[in-house]
Amino acid sequence: MKVVRFIYLLLTSTFLLACSVDEDESGSAVQGVPERIPINWDVESAYAPIGSRALIDNNLLEARCTPKSDGTCESIGIWGQYVTTKNGQTTTYVEFDATPLTFAPKEEDTNPHNSWNYPGESRYWENGAMYYFRACYPLDLMKSLMTQMDATVLQGGPINTSVLQEDILVAVNHVNTITASLTKPVQLDLQHVFAAIRFKIKADDGFTPPEGEAVTSCWLQNTTEATDLFSPSGYLVHSGDEKSDIKWYTYESSKSPMYVWKHKGVPFDTENLLYTPNDGMQGDEYTNNDGWLLVVPQEVKEETLTFCYTMKNTGDMVFTTKIPHITYECGKQYTYILEIRGSGVDITLKIADWNKIDSSHDIIL
Repeated sequence: MKVVRFIYLLLTSTFLLACSVDEDESGSAVQGVPERIPINWDVESAYAPIGSRALIDNNLLEARCTPKSDGTCESIGIWGQYVTTKNGQTTTYVEFDATPLTFAPKEEDTNPHNSWNYPGESRYWENGAMYYFRACYPLDLMKSLMTQMDATVLQGGPINTSVLQEDILVAVNHVNTITASLTKPVQLDLQHVFAAIRFKIKADDGFTPPEGEAVTSCWLQNTTEATDLFSPSGYLVHSGDEKSDIKWYTYESSKSPMYVWKHKGVPFDTENLLYTPNDGMQGDEYTNNDGWLLVVPQEVKEETLTFCYTMKNTGDMVFTTKIPHITYECGKQYTYILEIRGSGVDITLKIADWNKIDSSHDIIL
């Protein structure tokens, strides 16, 4: 069963070239002198689970990008360049290069930067140019992971999700100043580069688990040592034009347990969500994501990946459930429900679109 949890916004706009009427020294109007129009950004809020640490929504994004008392904070990174052709010669100019955007609530309508701020002087549109923009969050983390970052591509890795459980967001947009309405903000649709999965182990409605039964550990594991199995690591390439293209290339797979989580015992009942933060013993980095585990998007072949878990009453005995063939896609959530009745287990899967963050605040650059 698929459930759509967010709405994709289609970028459409009516394009006009804005010009002004200036006056010469005598006070007479001079027709056709272009205005200097500042570049600004538009960001809309979007749905995400309340209380998430890694599943970023717009409110959490603003909070993380708000400077603390010591002046430090996270930021959105912006890259931008524009291309002009004059006298048959094409030239590319870099306008933004890892420019950080930070959030500060707007105090009054006259604030020219609205709620988003940047260092340095204001940037203005160049008439007759083609602009290429790219953005990512969080900027400092991405700078440590990527080997190339500019207005045309972000690429790098390998990124190991067994260690890194932080949501990464990217966006891209192009603006043709010949046809675009330059007074309208540039829209950044921030998209998640990972897929998100979680597991629920529950008792069948007709099955009563033994008294005191609880789930004490779980992990994912490949069934063989083949090199083309599920991998927690991958190389990221974010390219594409106006429609963002996120590609992953997996790196190193093995039979070693992945995403190991241990607990004193989560009660086993009719609605059990794993990765609870209460009394965690190992795998704490996963307990703060509302049960979601961020993974590299990739194909899982039939009979190759298993979900393993242990129960309190059976000690070290490992129960395994094979993950059916699936292709994890970036920006989607996958919820596995393991329904246990005695010695039998039924597994069902719910797939939903993850929220896609759009902008709702003007960011004047």
